[in-house]
Amino acid sequence: MDHSIGAVARLAGVSVKAVRHYSDLGLLTARRTAAGHRRYDDTAVVRLRLIRTLRALDLDLPTIHAVLREERSLAEVAATHADALAIQIRTLRRQHALLTVLTNHPELEDLHLMTEHAEHAEQDRRALIDEFLSTTLGDADPAVRQNLTPVLPEDADAAQLAAWAELTALTASEDFRASVRRLAVGYRALAGDDPLRADPAYRSRLIELRRTEAGPQWYRYQELVAVVNGWAVVHPESA
Repeated sequence: MDHSIGAVARLAGVSVKAVRHYSDLGLLTARRTAAGHRRYDDTAVVRLRLIRTLRALDLDLPTIHAVLREERSLAEVAATHADALAIQIRTLRRQHALLTVLTNHPELEDLHLMTEHAEHAEQDRRALIDEFLSTTLGDADPAVRQNLTPVLPEDADAAQLAAWAELTALTASEDFRASVRRLAVGYRALAGDDPLRADPAYRSRLIELRRTEAGPQWYRYQELVAVVNGWAVVHPESA
């Protein structure tokens, strides 16, 4: 069945201007009447509905043209677009989280700190923490290092971003690094050949060591690691 340009536009749910535009780009074919008017068949309605759907999904016209000409499959285009959209969503979530943090930390230095550390690549963030742990704890047990390693997720929320920014600032403090080194030395002296010992006397001396050598900053570091990793925040001495 032949349709006028107005009829095909109504059937497909688009404007007459859009039909003309798509026709001029070669996305639609039409025959001309003796009077020069465009006439479209039912296939044009189907193609127009597909174009409208793909445009609503933010696909560009050259890509849609390739699909209509069967140069690219719809499945391939959808997969590529979905991957790109996933990246955009992660970026928007990160930006939203940063803005949420900055509503409570509007100072300029906070803006710089939050943005700089949040935008680090994952390998750069891991290298930063690995350097801190290696230079303070030395050859600590792998399980200990794992429990002290924050891993900022790609879809970090505002609390995780704030914790990460505070944590990286803390690890840059030479005073804190020195206190962690003293804690590590004292821990090795206490533990001796049995780093997993858990008798009451040892635990009491370990608590005192943490209090005197590391203090509140050490507990804060552990709390921040828990927040970044999405773990339950438990006071170290109550576990």
